[in-house]
Amino acid sequence: MKRVFSFLLSVMLVVVLISGCGSNGTQTSDSTTKKDSSNSASDSMPNTPVNFSVYMAEPLSYTDNWDSPVAKKITELTGVSLKIENAIGDPKQRISLMAAGGDLPDMIYAKTNMNLLLDVNGIEKLDDLIEKYGPNIKKLYGNELKRLKWSKENPYIYCLGDTGVGDEDGDPTSAFCLQHAVVKEEGYPKLKTLTDYENAIKTYYAKHPTFKGKDGKEQPTIPLLLNGNDWGYFISISNPANLATGYTDDEWAIDMNTLEAKRHIITDSNKEYLKWLNGMWNQNLIDKESFTEQVDQYKAKLSSGRVLGIIDAFWNYDGDVHRALRSAGLEDRMYGRYPCTMNENIKFPEYQDKGYTGYGSGMSITSKCKDKVRAIQFLNWMAGEKAQILTNWGIEGVHWKYDESGKRAFLPEISKQRNEDKDFAKKTGISTYVYPWPRYGSGYRDSKGNPLSTNTIDSLSKNYTQTEKEVLAAYQANNWKDLYPKKSEFPIKPYGAAWKIESFMSNDWTATANKVTDISKKYCPKLIMAKSGEFDTIWAEFVKEMEAAGVRDLEAQFTQAVKGRVDLWK
Repeated sequence: MKRVFSFLLSVMLVVVLISGCGSNGTQTSDSTTKKDSSNSASDSMPNTPVNFSVYMAEPLSYTDNWDSPVAKKITELTGVSLKIENAIGDPKQRISLMAAGGDLPDMIYAKTNMNLLLDVNGIEKLDDLIEKYGPNIKKLYGNELKRLKWSKENPYIYCLGDTGVGDEDGDPTSAFCLQHAVVKEEGYPKLKTLTDYENAIKTYYAKHPTFKGKDGKEQPTIPLLLNGNDWGYFISISNPANLATGYTDDEWAIDMNTLEAKRHIITDSNKEYLKWLNGMWNQNLIDKESFTEQVDQYKAKLSSGRVLGIIDAFWNYDGDVHRALRSAGLEDRMYGRYPCTMNENIKFPEYQDKGYTGYGSGMSITSKCKDKVRAIQFLNWMAGEKAQILTNWGIEGVHWKYDESGKRAFLPEISKQRNEDKDFAKKTGISTYVYPWPRYGSGYRDSKGNPLSTNTIDSLSKNYTQTEKEVLAAYQANNWKDLYPKKSEFPIKPYGAAWKIESFMSNDWTATANKVTDISKKYCPKLIMAKSGEFDTIWAEFVKEMEAAGVRDLEAQFTQAVKGRVDLWK
């Protein structure tokens, strides 16, 4: 899910799977061995003031203008302050201009566009710097450092992985979501297939065509709303199509035996999925603005409480929408997460094991950095325990304390603010500097045995509303993860995450991939909104245009890249 902005998890739930980390990692199994992240490796670094410029290839804000309590504490402890520029529009265009003009920041998160900077020697090799100044970095990544090497032809480390090392399976990111009010009224119906999901929406909508909000105004109920405009296409249309048909959410359908890669969007299984959405559209069950409204308009509708179902990534709606609903006393209008598939023979592969997926994108030091040693020392400090606690939890005594049993816990007022204030991260700095910085995953414990992450499965379930707990209990589950097929039910993916491999492809390949993606984004709304009887004709036009754009050659080259990645990691 290359363009998912999976601050997936990022800020909420990075659903990457546990990978072996040698002597200082977690074990690849469902029963995670928790490891200690304490570092005898020194956190010491010069404390003289320095300001680093940073570019983040994300369209959403990951900065608090460096005036939050956490930001100020980082400067107090390290002398470092950051001036962060976030992406506006397409980050690839901005990075291309940087590469062409040589106007580079000190550090950069280029996401999947690092090849643009490597082509002009705009990124510093980190191997020697890590060896000299990175004991915390070496401890953090352990044996996963080998996965950070770029390729067989260019076997150097250019970035520190943007996913947590040793993440345990947390609550799911991807789902077919329904309001708690719907499942409660219908007696907690079976929700295994898309037909089940559709029937639940139709049944409730027939009884409740309107919804009275907190303001007392009666408005039309919206059965299903898609976040189908711009980048929302990936998390609301493309990725769910993969998952509902048994493939992980990375735009590719890869045969696990032959490693042959097909672009999922034009497979027969995706055709059937889009036909299902087309049927929903022609029953007037999908909101007519699903492909035109901006994300803030989309979230405003969800926050009103009148949208029964959504197909979306949890991180995209939880922070703003769930906080708004929760603070308005509309807990039953919050969303449950259900792993629906085309039929009961297909397993929703949310938890299929990909191993560590931080390769190919992460924080880098540019060739124009004013002080490369100080920069790597700062990244090394960020990888240490003190920084991990600070960035995840905030300041002791201000945001959290140890309880009588020695467990770290947010202060009650901070916990309430965290649940209800959509600007919590910006005001406090908590979680703002977690993704995409180097970090331990949710499976790690600090030197006192406490989790470094606030997103462990135990901490997430403690944060559920009472309504949420009632719904889960009715489904005989303790958390949303319990409703999903387990990791052990799937084969391990030997190539990792397919979308990550795209980072290593040639510029020509990427240009073709962008072209076929644009065609997909153009045709999917057409297919979903097609009149009855017109779908197959439009589908044939879609496939023809994709093939004319070079999708078959794209698939052949990607197949070889997948096989090469498997060989590299043997």
